Amino acid sequence: MSFKSYVRGLLLTHPKFNPYRFSPNYTFRFLTSSFRHLPHFLIIGTSKAGKHSVLSYLNQHPDIKAGTKHNVGVYYFDTTFEYKSLDWYKSHFPTKFSKFKIIGEASGTYLNHPLAPERVKKTLPQVKLINFFRNPVDRAYSAYNHSSKFGWEHSSFDVAIESEIERINIMKDNPESTINNMQPVNYLQFSYLRHGYYASNLENWFKHFEKNQFMHFSTEDLDQNYDEIMNSLFVFFNLSEINLKKEDRKNIGVGKGKYPPMNEKTRDFLIDYYKPHNEKLYNLIGKKFDWDK
Repeated sequence: MSFKSYVRGLLLTHPKFNPYRFSPNYTFRFLTSSFRHLPHFLIIGTSKAGKHSVLSYLNQHPDIKAGTKHNVGVYYFDTTFEYKSLDWYKSHFPTKFSKFKIIGEASGTYLNHPLAPERVKKTLPQVKLINFFRNPVDRAYSAYNHSSKFGWEHSSFDVAIESEIERINIMKDNPESTINNMQPVNYLQFSYLRHGYYASNLENWFKHFEKNQFMHFSTEDLDQNYDEIMNSLFVFFNLSEINLKKEDRKNIGVGKGKYPPMNEKTRDFLIDYYKPHNEKLYNLIGKKFDWDK
């Protein structure tokens, strides 16, 4: 009998040691956290940009374990950092005795939280940081539909972005009215447009990490050039290149089907709205994406 099986049996047969707040599997992982890897890479951005597909490609490599058992990421550095321990974070990853040489997660929301870069720097100073940017117009509409289908958003898309622009302008004109609240929900919900300010969010990361620790791609390029892009990541990780199998797009429509197309007038407005933000990103990373359509 393995030690893991022994611990599981002990906890199941002695309920007083196993209250409902934890499972035998989690307890085992937590107790062995000192033998577990911390991530070698983080996909920090961005949400609604194909993280599930990216992880499917990464996990085709025999030396890589990307994501966790139940999710693409842990959301530690933006959501649970203040009340969960580093051992808790490590419990989500394979042990150092596993076959994997490179471990990573893809929370995808780290890019947007102002405290995440400093937290990551203190915990993982040599980590490799990856961004998959999606056309911010499509990303905003996808995020809106995600919120709508989960019941968080009840306005139309046009009304929702108009309201957000109004809030943005109020904060711009009256900076003293901004509430310094670092709770992650303030950087997640009802931020359809602001999550597309890629350059502004990335500048915060460049204050803490060298630019050679980053790689940046677009979701649209991944659809067309998945083999080239993923193999460039394998080289970035000092691993061998491999032949990849084409992956279908993952996690589309939150399991409820595709959403209706965006109004063309709204799309034209958002293309113009994002042009200065996109140009700022292109200058920052030295790469341009075909987003003006």
